[in-house]
Amino acid sequence: MVRPKGTGRSKIEIKEIQNKGAMYCTFTKRRNGLCSKARELSTLCGAQVAAIVFSPKNKMYTFGEPSVDSVVNRFLHEQQQRQPLNRGGQKKKKKTTTPFLSDECIEGFELHELKHCAALMEEFVKKLEERLADVVYRRVQVKDLISLIK
Repeated sequence: MVRPKGTGRSKIEIKEIQNKGAMYCTFTKRRNGLCSKARELSTLCGAQVAAIVFSPKNKMYTFGEPSVDSVVNRFLHEQQQRQPLNRGGQKKKKKTTTPFLSDECIEGFELHELKHCAALMEEFVKKLEERLADVVYRRVQVKDLISLIK
């Protein structure tokens, strides 16, 4: 039996999708594929995996094996155990307790690098506040539903 000629799987150009509907559809499919691959990696290799993805509408999706919290906590703990490198590539003697905000980590940064870090932190705090508000809102909705059922 001869298969008909078709396009089959073809390579696509990697660029931003302009059509919003197609972009949301592609995001959902790719996000599900990412979580599937992360689950496979964890199952096959015994790896601890966490994925945090923000959608084009700034909605947060997470996947973690065994859980996102345990993987992130392990990552942060191991970051604290490492000694930061100075500009010469030599390890500094003093360990940091908070590697992302310590004076030792940002000691050699230029002004533009510090401004960039500050902007990233502000953006992170904003998204964290939005996520917290979303979680609180959902919990209030659940409590209201439970009270209606009773």
